[in-house]
Amino acid sequence: MEQLTIEQQIAQLKKITLEDGDVEYSRAQVELGLIYLNKKEEIEEAESYLNKVEKQSDPQSYAVAQCLLGIIYQFEKNKIKQANQFFENCCNSTDVFISNIANCQLGDNVFFNKTTANLKPAVEYYRKVVYSNNFNKYVIAQIMLTVINNGDHSLFENKEQRNKLVIEPICKIRELTEKIQKQLLVTFKLDESKQDQQQQFERQMAHYTRAGVLFNLLKNEPSDFRLNVIDFMNDPTENQVLTSWLGIKTDPNNDIKSFLASFSFNHNSLNQFRLYGNENNIVGSSVSMVFNQQFFCENAERSINAEAINLLSEKIAIQKASNDFIANSDTVGSNDNINQNNTTSIYPLPLFRCLYFDPNSEYISIAKRSKFSFYLEHQGCSSAEIEAKWAEYIELLEEQNKIDAIRNLLNEIKVEIQKLKASEELKVFTNLDQLITLALMPISCLIKHAAFEDEDECRVIYITNIADEKIQAPTDYALANSLFVNYNKVEDFLEKIYLGPQCPPYHKLWITNHFRTSKSKTRSKAIKVVQSEMPLS
Repeated sequence: MEQLTIEQQIAQLKKITLEDGDVEYSRAQVELGLIYLNKKEEIEEAESYLNKVEKQSDPQSYAVAQCLLGIIYQFEKNKIKQANQFFENCCNSTDVFISNIANCQLGDNVFFNKTTANLKPAVEYYRKVVYSNNFNKYVIAQIMLTVINNGDHSLFENKEQRNKLVIEPICKIRELTEKIQKQLLVTFKLDESKQDQQQQFERQMAHYTRAGVLFNLLKNEPSDFRLNVIDFMNDPTENQVLTSWLGIKTDPNNDIKSFLASFSFNHNSLNQFRLYGNENNIVGSSVSMVFNQQFFCENAERSINAEAINLLSEKIAIQKASNDFIANSDTVGSNDNINQNNTTSIYPLPLFRCLYFDPNSEYISIAKRSKFSFYLEHQGCSSAEIEAKWAEYIELLEEQNKIDAIRNLLNEIKVEIQKLKASEELKVFTNLDQLITLALMPISCLIKHAAFEDEDECRVIYITNIADEKIQAPTDYALANSLFVNYNKVEDFLEKIYLGPQCPPYHKLWITNHFRTSKSKTRSKAIKVVQSEMPLS
């Protein structure tokens, strides 16, 4: 579709009137304001459109408009008092991106522009800034709270000095972290020339678990698939490989938590059956649930805090937030696979490969399919044909290019951290390591020790504050140390189920019977249930 020119966009938006509905009209005014502010650079015209948005018509559009007006008066007109009024109007918005910008700016105006006689209001504003996708605002708030609490109010002469000294380096670490994360993103489209998903080498993922868990996921009133908090994993140190190598001290009492679930490219793996989901201490009694790609999303930014906003101009940052909000408003309720009424479930998240790293030798590898999985999948083909498919897969994966890029990015991160730690001015910040840890969080859970590379693990990650209402606690006391978040129902996304070699045969009977009587809305073909013949000895 041919892209509209700026003038064509303006003409279309101006056709939207109040008769089209309050929400449509309000969002059109926001878009017009953004176009005149960022593309045409006509400030007065932008202001006139933004002032047309009323709170009762559309609170979300109103918050965006007020934040943009605050930015105009703060940075374009240098009228701090009026800017504060606009920021006050949106600092309690349910849109965290908007409220973070407003509260951070209000706090800075108190601290640097002395808009009040004391710093107590600044503390209140900074405390309202929460960890979200505008990461730099959270870092600013935490740094300023430390400065105020320490009573060292002369440390920063102005915002520019603060940003250059500490905010920019931490946000650069976050930016480098996200580049690594995107290298590890599983796109399910290694070969972009093939439109048929069934022709892709990476098209399905397996999750190994207990048969009892599978039963709960498929029963008449099924449970949701869960992501579990990493704090109480079997080996909690496995997520500290990166921070240990970088010399960063982690804080187990940090309010920002990661929740994850593990998957494998290898659906019928003896190693996985041995390690995960065994019942009654019977090795190989677990099950492998094979999911299609619709169980995940392709957008790395959906891992809640995947995109750190660098110190771009406030206008560009708010433009992105506004455009995202306008675009997303058109898709609400469009995904039939998601229960929109279930406020305790989280949306589909991206899937990432684990990176296997040896801190001593700095050896790196990434998760991928095993060659054996190709032989299992193509049992009717000759070994030469299978080897050719394997070679094509490795070429498409571009593993070495990914490893080289990641190695360079890791070294850049290390240099940035060394600079921060060497700064005498920053010695006063006892929370510096904690902020660096947060910057690294999108990949900390993806980097495992090289000794585990045979697992070829992939992970879905959800990063959030411990106060997130989506976090659930188990009702069983025996599982009291396992917080989790609900992800989604599984049945509509299953392609196949493998029963471990020691999994009782009667499981196949009830699973097959369940799918025979199931009334799935999206699945048209039967799900195969296969007893694994992998030898345990």
